[in-house]
Amino acid sequence: MAFVLVQPTMNQANAVGVEGLPAYDNCFFGSGFLFSQAEDPISMNTVRSGNIVKTIHAEKETFDCFLDQGNLSVIVDVTTYIEIYENIDTREVIETNAIATTCLKDVLTAAVIDCESYDIDSNPVPVGSNCQEPEIPYITHPQEMNTVNKGKIVKTVESQKEVFLCFLGATIKKVEVILFTDVYEDLATQEVLEVQFHSMRCVVLLADQNDDTRDATVETCQFSSIEN
Repeated sequence: MAFVLVQPTMNQANAVGVEGLPAYDNCFFGSGFLFSQAEDPISMNTVRSGNIVKTIHAEKETFDCFLDQGNLSVIVDVTTYIEIYENIDTREVIETNAIATTCLKDVLTAAVIDCESYDIDSNPVPVGSNCQEPEIPYITHPQEMNTVNKGKIVKTVESQKEVFLCFLGATIKKVEVILFTDVYEDLATQEVLEVQFHSMRCVVLLADQNDDTRDATVETCQFSSIEN
């Protein structure tokens, strides 16, 4: 099976700010309460044009952070978008992409300060060997599903997400594993033609003691196909 990994084009996000976004750091995940995220932060849809099927999976996360200038408290919204392009005729993955958007909001004035977007790197980053699933469920609605067709051929895309917290001394990272299941069927014969499994593994830096690296940054997203 042929597939193209995310291109490593992300600029290093650090404490001096990126693309004009005010510099911030010292973040707390979940608006001051651990895992107090949106109840259903995930969305996914699938479209087809000709023989190309595109699935886009998105998730929003919220952080409490502080601006470098004045140490002012801000809300940081981070959304990760994962795109998978597949050929419905050959049943191959032909390309994947991952991008992130970050928006800063002033708590006191309830105003949006600025937003940015960046391509997410596909190079591996260390997460150590002390990872664990949180006792409190981070996502209460981890599953999404869509179906498209071309003639009598139907493609169903189902996704499930699982989260792990990884501790490297004073550094805390969140590993997000999204498992995609593709089911190809023939409507004329009601036959399952093929079932495929793919995964996207993203690492988010939650907090560290390094002022050169910005908290609340998606460090990498790595795509892989799993043998069935």
